Amino acid sequence: MFASALVARLPQGMAPLAVLLLVRVATHSYAVAGVAVGAAAFATAACAPVLGRLVDKVGRRRVLAPLACAQAVVYVLLVVAADAGSAAVVLIVLAALAGALLPPIAPVVRVLLREVFEDLAVRETAYALEAVLQELIWMSGPLVVAVLIAFASPAAAVALLGAVCVTGTSIFLRSPLLRSPDVDPGADAVSDGERRSALASPELRALLGPVALTGTGLGAIEVGLPSLALHAGSRPASGLLLALWSVGSLLGGLWYGSRVWRSPLRSRYQRLLVLAILCSAPLIAARSIAAGMVCSVLAGLTIAPMFSCQYALVGRSVSAGTETEAFTWVTAALIGGVAAGSAIGGAVIAPVGVSAPFVVACLATTLAALLTGLSRLASAPNATRAPVVPDAGR
Repeated sequence: MFASALVARLPQGMAPLAVLLLVRVATHSYAVAGVAVGAAAFATAACAPVLGRLVDKVGRRRVLAPLACAQAVVYVLLVVAADAGSAAVVLIVLAALAGALLPPIAPVVRVLLREVFEDLAVRETAYALEAVLQELIWMSGPLVVAVLIAFASPAAAVALLGAVCVTGTSIFLRSPLLRSPDVDPGADAVSDGERRSALASPELRALLGPVALTGTGLGAIEVGLPSLALHAGSRPASGLLLALWSVGSLLGGLWYGSRVWRSPLRSRYQRLLVLAILCSAPLIAARSIAAGMVCSVLAGLTIAPMFSCQYALVGRSVSAGTETEAFTWVTAALIGGVAAGSAIGGAVIAPVGVSAPFVVACLATTLAALLTGLSRLASAPNATRAPVVPDAGR
């Protein structure tokens, strides 16, 4: 299942760079290209909860397969429009539509892990592995695009997105863990016969604020690392620092998942947020490539563990029949936070300096830690609110 999900989600790691370069070549404007990528991200965030709720309502196969095919068609249209010299607004709309149609593979994976592993400690280890898988996607996706551009063109990279999306989703839907009976659209998910939104859970609502703020910090660092490389006089080092940041997250996820944790999940999540502040703070003082390399790995160490805790908290806070929607709400909050952090981080570099994005990241994560402690998340019971029924077919 993990292997097939990696293939199915690879376009998510490829799309930002591939679409950016395609639109840049077509319009000769990085500004338009940036707007296209941003529009795709915001469309994904806006539509993810709707698609997640649809998966819970009508079943995985009935949603994922059509979405993959529709997204592939949109990518082909985007290539055709770019080749035809269409107006910038057309390219932006098509990029946004492709983002809106992103199949919610990742939330489905997390729901499957919730179903398969009833032991909470084992489930959290599985979530840590999922967080590591996420880093592999973001590390390998841009590399695939770079190879395609070297031997072909940005248009070929975008066209491949559609092919990989359809092929990967088809393979994922054939994985053994998805062979159980799918959702019965007529089945009642709650006792009153009505399928409520995942946002009915106060614990989930309380988690969305810290998740968005965490994303803001990540988005600021994502902008700050290339700025640090340019300030140190090495444009190629931008990719190196970002890669090392992901390597740090991967190492942190492997370490976190290899341990059996006895501390309460909610307090552990708050401590990880505090640790993230301490690990990111050295970037504020970094001024050389060597210092940036060390600090990038350090700043990444807590990312995958934080994601693992977030997934586990979501898994414990939602009711049966709303699981996929719940995970897509977290995805939407994270993407929105990253987009906001990127915008804020980029805006403060010129007036304040190269260290400003890292200050923003530390402040955002500090607010996330405080909000976690003050919200109802801090007083939520540790027990699972809705036990998993293995033979329920969900």
